Amino acid sequence: MSKLSKSQQDYYIFLAKECFAGFSNAEDNFSIYHYASCNAWLFHSSEFFWKALTVLSGNYFNPIHEASQADMKKISSEILSDGDKIRLYNILSKFPNIRRDLTRYGYYEKEGVTKSPYDVFNKDDTKTSLDEVGLLINKLREIHYYQIFEPPIKIGILSGYLSARNEKPCSYYPHSGYRKAVQWMLDLKNIKHEDGSNLFDASMTPISHISAFSVILNPFGEAYPESGNSEGVGFKTIASYIRDGGIFVNSGGQSFAYSWNVNTGNSQLLVSFIPALRDSQTNYVDGIPVLEIKESLSVPTEALLLKRYFGLETEWDNPARNMVGPKETEIKFDKILGQDEPRTKVKVYRPVRKLSEDVIPLVHCSDSLWNNNNNIYPVVAVKFGRGFLIHTGMSLDEEREFKTLLDIITRLCRIGFETLAKS
Repeated sequence: MSKLSKSQQDYYIFLAKECFAGFSNAEDNFSIYHYASCNAWLFHSSEFFWKALTVLSGNYFNPIHEASQADMKKISSEILSDGDKIRLYNILSKFPNIRRDLTRYGYYEKEGVTKSPYDVFNKDDTKTSLDEVGLLINKLREIHYYQIFEPPIKIGILSGYLSARNEKPCSYYPHSGYRKAVQWMLDLKNIKHEDGSNLFDASMTPISHISAFSVILNPFGEAYPESGNSEGVGFKTIASYIRDGGIFVNSGGQSFAYSWNVNTGNSQLLVSFIPALRDSQTNYVDGIPVLEIKESLSVPTEALLLKRYFGLETEWDNPARNMVGPKETEIKFDKILGQDEPRTKVKVYRPVRKLSEDVIPLVHCSDSLWNNNNNIYPVVAVKFGRGFLIHTGMSLDEEREFKTLLDIITRLCRIGFETLAKS
């Protein structure tokens, strides 16, 4: 991408992100049985796929929807091999014309014959097309990561604003109090690439502008800026950013535990549950039955955004085992961050309990304090759509933990992204 002009780079990034966003919309429509709309977004996504790679190759395309073999030849062989071009062109060219015409133009009459749209857009054919376009998306995502992680890497630090300067910016840093947002930006600006140039192009950003960045850092720990006291446009923008290929680094504690209302300047614990009624008994006062209820205020993991959206469960306080607040232990970096696999002591807080298919460990530790000598995972990359949430289960209220996360971010952006690109 460095060979392109600034305008061409922006053009490529726009096309690539539209490709990813279109595929996300296709997935959403398929999940609610809107097969015609799913097909329309698949056509949109597949069209932006080959156009993005054409621009990335330094070439231009004609104002048409469907790629020809001549169009595929405009894509550089450094980006796609000849074998890949043939394989991917076969996917691009196999959509039935009747489906394409109906979703794009509302036209389906062929030589006086009308076919029911409900026969044209059926579940099985749509699922096949969704899977095939998914192959295009995965290939573009792999290529895209290698482009956006060319130094200087555009990294945005959340400024505390949602969109406008007349808001009350977030000033709440639960379990991430050592460095404020501006200080994070200055520290990232000072990190050098191997050739002595700046590794990062760091700047502050409101949530409304995060799509312009390859990586976003939330310096507010367990909190994030929001409109109102519940998950709203702030969280939806962040989730959409990740799903459409972004890397979102949360700096400490339980990701998305609190919202900061930029309208009132107050924080709010984000949970969605009704307390379970565990203990009850009936007493009698003057012969009248009175029901006494003791509520359990324990928060189920499903009530938290981290579990509901990203599938992550973290370790919580357990007073019976003297497990309250951050605990110091030794952690070990995983090989995704380098073959040296360094160890260091940090205060761990809200580590991930177990891995799954979509969770890649960046740091792990083995400590009987939590899980009977099994590994737990303070820092992980969880795949969400085409992007990743980096959950940091540490308390960043002191310099040591801050420097550890800064090292993790640096290593991830230098070498770790290659593993993410292929995941």
